[in-house]
This record gives sequence, structure tokens and C-alpha cells, in this order.
Amino acid sequence: MKKQMKWMIAAIRPLVLTMAFCGTSMSAQAQNDDIKHEIGISYGGPATTYWARIGTAIGTALYGAKYENTSYFGSLSAEYFYHPEPSVGIGGILCYSQDNDDINYAGSIGDRTTRYFTVMPAIKWEYLRRDYFGMYLKAAAGYTLQRINETYKGQDESTTDGIFNVQFSLLGMEAGSQHIRAFIELGFGEQGIALAGLRYKF
Repeated sequence: MKKQMKWMIAAIRPLVLTMAFCGTSMSAQAQNDDIKHEIGISYGGPATTYWARIGTAIGTALYGAKYENTSYFGSLSAEYFYHPEPSVGIGGILCYSQDNDDINYAGSIGDRTTRYFTVMPAIKWEYLRRDYFGMYLKAAAGYTLQRINETYKGQDESTTDGIFNVQFSLLGMEAGSQHIRAFIELGFGEQGIALAGLRYKF
């Protein structure tokens, strides 16, 4: 977890500096209103499912089982938005995340892998639009399929469950050309408290 946060801070710092520079040096010209579509890919965390995973581990510990040597792969996301209006985007988000643990129960060790697949309809409002810089809010809500695979005492067991999930990006910033931009977002949800990525507008 500490390594992941250090990586995210290191990745976001140059983007913030770039965006700050663009925001102070750009002209007041508005972004091209002919752009209707955008696709993006990002990585972030910790995701909603990570915090839910901590709650599950605490609950399981009450029964004498412990999760040890946990590794966590943050939220890898792909998203698409269509703009019926220049400042409003309607679309969807796909996310994938995963965690791995050793299960220790009464001295017996097993393995547990949990994969999370999420799909969320989403809406985006760009309240600052310029040729080379933008700021926006984003909200999404949908469904996460949770797939758990456990190997314990020589036996394999798989379970599948589903949960309601969300993403609220309270601060989104992007910078670059009119068509290709780097972006960062801060908020809460399955894409993470902090995320960074690239998007293509056309």
C-alpha cells in the first residue's frame, strides 16, 4: 500500500506542475466545440473495493483467520464519453482491480485471490474548457462483480458476488493538445482516491 501511494504521488507531481503552468499561461480561447467523443485509460487507488477488503479482513480475524502478505493491484480503468453538449459528457467506465493474500487459520496456510470487475454509467461536467487545459467533475454509479478464488488444505474454492459501486471525482484536471491530454483526478470510488491517465478526444 505504501509503495502504491509513493508511485501515485511521484506520477501525479509532474502532471500537476504541467497543468498549473498551462493554466496560467494559456489564452482564454475556448476548446474546439466540434469534439464529440473521448476515450481514456487510467490507473488509481485505493479503490472502494480495497476499503471493503480491509473491513472483510477485520471481520474474518474475529473468527481466528488472518490475511497475511497482502499485495494489491490498484484500479486500472478505461472510459468513454460522448458530448451532446460541449461541456457535458455521457458515457461509461470499466475498472479492474485485484488483491492477493495468504490465509492463516490455526497455523494452516492457504492462498486467496480476489478480482474485481466493475461497469459504471457516468456523467462528466467540464466547467473550465480551454484549447490546452480543462477542469471538470465526474460522477458514476454501477456494479462490481467480485470473484474470489481460495486454495486451502489442498482444496480449491471459488465464489462470486456483486456489490453496488460508485466513483465521484470532485477535482479533475487535464492538459495537453486539443486531442491528446494527460489528466489527474481526486475523489472517491472504484477508480480511486487519486488517479492519473491519458485521454484522446475526437
